[in-house]
Amino acid sequence: MTAEAKDKRFINIIDTTMRNGEQAAGVVFSKHEKLRITKLLDEIGVPEIEIGTPSIGEIERDIIREIVATKPKAKLFTYCEAFPENIAYAAECGIKNIIINISTSDLHIKVKYGKNRTWVLNQLRETISEAKHSNLDFVISAEDATRTDLEFLLKVLYLAQKRGAYRFRICDTVSRLDPFRTFMLVSTILNTVDFPIEVYNHNDFGMASANALASVRAGALSLVTSINGIGEGTGNAAFEEIVMALKYIEEVDLGIDTSKFREISEYVAKASARAIPVWKAIVGTNVFAHESGIHADGVLKNPRNYEVFEPGEVGLTRQLVVGKHSGSHTILHKFKEFGIDLTSNEANELLAMSRGMSVDLKRPLFDKELMYVYKDYLENKKNQIHVLETDE
Repeated sequence: MTAEAKDKRFINIIDTTMRNGEQAAGVVFSKHEKLRITKLLDEIGVPEIEIGTPSIGEIERDIIREIVATKPKAKLFTYCEAFPENIAYAAECGIKNIIINISTSDLHIKVKYGKNRTWVLNQLRETISEAKHSNLDFVISAEDATRTDLEFLLKVLYLAQKRGAYRFRICDTVSRLDPFRTFMLVSTILNTVDFPIEVYNHNDFGMASANALASVRAGALSLVTSINGIGEGTGNAAFEEIVMALKYIEEVDLGIDTSKFREISEYVAKASARAIPVWKAIVGTNVFAHESGIHADGVLKNPRNYEVFEPGEVGLTRQLVVGKHSGSHTILHKFKEFGIDLTSNEANELLAMSRGMSVDLKRPLFDKELMYVYKDYLENKKNQIHVLETDE
């Protein structure tokens, strides 16, 4: 596929931060936080957003109604387990689009429901009929799809297609797949039936984003993500990782304003009481922090040597860190920022002092600490000169 053809592709993103993200143990978003997250996602151009589960209760439905009343550009969805009575809860919220979820693996059917495959198909038919009666558009979601007998999974998909769903969601509920198996499964399904496929990945083995990209390679047209990858258990494919990977690996630009990624990530992190690891892909503060002398020197010459994209593209800034592994070029650059031009000899001597302090402190040095090192250095030089003059 040519770069031009890739650019013309559109991969839909449906963000589930406010639905499955809130299902992470211990996380509760207030009404204000849900409204704010919706606004932030909508402002940057996320096309679809899952905003909650109406069957949870009246408080949840009130929040959903308020979000709907803001009339965002994004298409809003609520999540409904496949029981006909749940459709009424969604309809009273004024929502137009729903996810109808039902488990399809034999394990879930027998243990979770205590039923059989026929019951699953009938339950889905009844719930779909109720959704149509309420004039709701719907996506059918197959929970635990990746542990489902393929023949039965295709039966569920055919039913969804026949009854008017506009997408079929394949859920890798317990991270059963790796990227290779993901590609094979989605390819096999799409070679069997021509219908839009959406993929929902969990991250039990740290492969959610990789599996999502594999599904795109296989022809999936929609991905479920969440900000920071927050979600039940180990979480989901991270929204920011997927958008940037699509842009720079798949050469598919979704037109999303990525410059606010760090802002959104920080907001969700604080609202969910989940810190953003400094090493977090795309939005972690260490993504553009360079300490190693070789890396820092390369970045100073041309950031493209060690950075795929500019930090500002995701709302971050570049940092040159002075620590144990730094080189003299970093010292020269840092002190130039302070308005101090050093000679090469001075830079090397300051580097040795800085490395020593960094090892003692077991961390890089703050800018103010660098200035303390510089003052100590000048004081030592002054004392050495005084000793020489006294000896003479």
